[in-house]
Parts: sequence; structure tokens; C-alpha cells
Amino acid sequence: MREMDSIINNQISIIVFSKGRSLQLHAYLESLFLFSDAAQKMVTVLYSETANIRYEKLMQCFPQVTWIKEDQFEKNLKQLINGAGDYIMFGCDDVVFTGKFCLTKAASYLAKNPKVFGYSMRLGDNITPRPQNLSSEDSVFEWKWNCEHQHYNYPWELDCTLYRKEDVLRLTMEEENVIKNPNYYEAMLTPDNREKRITRSHMACNAGASCAIVITVNRVQDTHQNGFDDTMLTDIYSLDRLYNDEDNTLDIEKIAAMENHVIHVGAEYFILRKKAKGYSTARLYKKKAKEIAGKLIKLPVRVDRHLERLRYEKGAYADKLQILTTAETMRLLEKEKVSFLRYGDGEIAIMQGTSIPFQEFNPKLARRLRKILRTETEGLKIGIPYYYTHPIKNLNPFVASFAKSLTVQRRFLCRNCNRDMVYIDTCITQVYQTYEKYNFQQYYKHMQNLLKGREITLICGEGVLDKLEYKAYSVCACVDYITAPSINAFEKYDSLLRAALRTDKKKLVCIVLGPTAKVLAWDLHKRGYQAWDMGHYFKDYDAYMKKKPQTESEIVQFYKPD
Repeated sequence: MREMDSIINNQISIIVFSKGRSLQLHAYLESLFLFSDAAQKMVTVLYSETANIRYEKLMQCFPQVTWIKEDQFEKNLKQLINGAGDYIMFGCDDVVFTGKFCLTKAASYLAKNPKVFGYSMRLGDNITPRPQNLSSEDSVFEWKWNCEHQHYNYPWELDCTLYRKEDVLRLTMEEENVIKNPNYYEAMLTPDNREKRITRSHMACNAGASCAIVITVNRVQDTHQNGFDDTMLTDIYSLDRLYNDEDNTLDIEKIAAMENHVIHVGAEYFILRKKAKGYSTARLYKKKAKEIAGKLIKLPVRVDRHLERLRYEKGAYADKLQILTTAETMRLLEKEKVSFLRYGDGEIAIMQGTSIPFQEFNPKLARRLRKILRTETEGLKIGIPYYYTHPIKNLNPFVASFAKSLTVQRRFLCRNCNRDMVYIDTCITQVYQTYEKYNFQQYYKHMQNLLKGREITLICGEGVLDKLEYKAYSVCACVDYITAPSINAFEKYDSLLRAALRTDKKKLVCIVLGPTAKVLAWDLHKRGYQAWDMGHYFKDYDAYMKKKPQTESEIVQFYKPD
């Protein structure tokens, strides 16, 4: 058995990414060798040279580790993977191991269980909630990674999960985009593509507590805006001085003794072996005191929102505005040849003077949105969300929770809408993302029938529809495209309108362009066109056809800017 363990151990490679974090990397390596069966010769550090950050001391402390200075990340990465053993564990320099684990055991489990994609060291029974255990071994927890549970539905990560080389190599070589740094490498598998790209359905970890945490106290890249706790003086240059000039290190024994219930932790876990100015718990207490004071100041607002939520749940807003349900809206569109446009939280934000991810605040856009919202026009219907004012039971749980929080938006609509107008339901174009229970099949049949055989002009942001597998507009007789900027489209409004006006009026104009779509649909309708603000419909149809899970993470991902 020992001989077999030795053979497997020699097949394991650990590839660690580091940029400017000398002190933190020391903690990674020290804790790795303290808590696991890993040996220095198994480890390769790919480090990005950063001005005034010194790695020489690290190299002396861990002389058997292989040190590779990065010159081109993707090239270096592929070389390391090709030269690795049969199993690979990636690592990042902000990880600290906190409990005992056996890489040989993890590799053996992967060898025996072909359904398991990776064996995680950062998950355990302290990271909850957990999915159902599928393992027959007492010491191993196994689950289907395509689940609703946060942390457990993230199969590809670079902190401390052991994978088969064959899987890593295939995924890496298949990646079409440039892998610029570890963040790009981790992000290459998304909720949209990972089910197709990962051929194994399960993940595994130790049955006990997790064996690692990620101490997020600084950020060393600007391509991905990951959050971090800057309570202490934890910029990379301050930490480099602590390590190289003051011979200070992280106290991994004290860190390991602390409890954690999440993977990513803050500055309270950043414990030095030697006391140093700027790293005391007093700074943490000061921060907590400020947070408490801030919450006390906001208490009246929180109370008001709570009371408003209760009023909403009791139906107090149901008679404030006249809004058709989704089904009633559908019947209207089938019966009448109308144009329509739709308002949501993004448009409300613009009207209130706030920017949104894909459209900066523009006072002209805000004024036009406000005016259109209140103006009744023959042959044009304006949508606002039915569930904003009506607490309905068949909403997706995430959407239902979101609806209860819309105090500001609800009050804004009640103040600024025309109470004599009959509005349609905004959610007509995003039914799958809105409802938990609905006759989706019938709904999409009706919507597709409205498009079937029509000649359309599709105005949308660049790249927005490129990733769709199921194209709802494929039932149309023909499709002409007008491409617009995916970000800040209103800045090009005049040229967009001119381009749209060259369209034959017998065609249906379908617009996918955020707040700009409302103004464009209005102006086109006024000039004799039938225009539909389609919003998320094409993405929604694609998600339905793919039978994507209606989970919080999937819905949040769905609404992210394309």
C-alpha cells in the first residue's frame, strides 16, 4: 500500500500562481507542507515579476520548489501542464491551508471514481448548506456539482482542488479566448458553458472540515474587480517589507485554529507572528464600530422599508396602477397589432439620476423616459412589471425576494405613472426568468407564432446575441440587423434612429438595447413603424430551450451585461 501511495504521490504536480505576494506565498507553501503529504519537489511556482517585490528569500526558504518567472502566461501555463504528472492541483498565493489533507488519498479517489471531476480541499462540512452526499466512503463527501448550493456549484477553481491532467489539458487546449492571467483561466468556465465543457458530473472533498481558506486582503490585477478587505495595511509593498526587511510571516497555526464557515475570509484572519504597526485588532474593531454606527444611522430607513414590504405582501399596492398580467398582455398582443416598450429597474435608475452597468446616466435620456412613461398613445403599449405592485405566488423564489425589496422603485412608479393608463406587463419578454410555475410551453408557442413568418429588423448591441444556441427569431421570414453599441447606446442615438428609419415600414422592428430601446421604439412608432422592445426575450427563450436551472446564480448571471 505504501509503495502504491508513493507511486501516486510522484504523479501529482502542484502549480502555484503568484504576483507580488511574497509574504502570502510563504504562508501558502509553509501551510501546504505542514498540513499535507506534499513535498517541495512536487511544486512549481509561476511568478509574475513585480517591481520592488523580492522573491529571493522565498526561493532560499523553499529550495526544492521549482521557480519559473512568467514571460507569457498562456505559454508558460501550457508548458507546465504538459510537463505535469497525472494529477494537478493549482494554487494561488492568497490561500492558507488550515487542516490536514492527503493528496495521495485525493488522487486515489479520482482514479477509482471516473464520475468525479475534482477533489476540493477548500470545501467541507463547515461550508454550508451542502448538497446530498453520494459517496459510500465515510471519509469522503461526494456530490453533483450542477446544484443550487453556493460554493458546491463551482467545479473549476485555482485555489486548491486536485484534477486529472487529462481534463485540465483538454479544457486548456479547447479554450478559444486568450488566457491572460489566472483570473482569465478560472473564468473560462462559466455557468453558461461548463455543463458542456466538463464531462464529469461529480465533485468530492473530505467529509470533515475544510482544509483551506482564501484570505482576501489585496488585489494584484485590474482585469477582474474582485472584492477584498483593506482594513489593515495589506498592500503588496507593505507586506513585502514586513517579510523581507522585518522577517515577519503569517502565523499559520493561529490562523488554522480559527473557525470559518465561508471560503473567502477577511483581515481578521491575517495574523502575523510578530506584532507590527497597522496590523492590530484595534483597526478591525474601529472598522466594526464604524459599520455599526452606519447601521444605526440607517435604522429609520430600514424600519420604513420593512413596513413597506409588509404592505406590499398584503396587497396594499395592487389597486394603485392598472397593469395587465402576463397572460392578459399575451392575449392583447395576439389580438391587436401594437407597438410596445417596457420599463424595469434599469429605466427607473436612469430616471432617478443613476447609471447602470451598460448605460451611463444621461439627462436627456432620463427626461424622455419620464415623459414616455406617462403618455398614452394610440397603438403603443407601455410595460411596467406586474409583480412590482402585485405579490403573486408563482414567482421564482429569487424574484419574489427581489420584489419585496423594491421599495424605492415601487413608490417611484406610483408617483410617476399615469393612473388613468392601462399598462402591460414588462415580464412578457422574460417569463422563464420570472416565474417558477408557468405554462412555459404554451407561452413560447404563442410568442413564436407572433414572430413566425414576419420580416423583421433586429436592432441590438454588438455581441449580445452571439452566444445563443436557440435563436427565437429563426422562425421569421427574414432578419435584417442593425448593430448598436452594447454599452452607452444612447450616445449614438441619432445615428441609430437614422439607420432604423431606412427600414421598410412593413417590417417589424425588434429592439434589444436597454433603456435606449424605449425611446427608439417610441420614435419609430410615431413614424408609422411597428416596434417591439424585446428586452431579454431572445436570451430567455434560449435559456428555456436549454432547460437551464432557475437558480439564483443562474438568474443573476442571466441579467449580467453581455
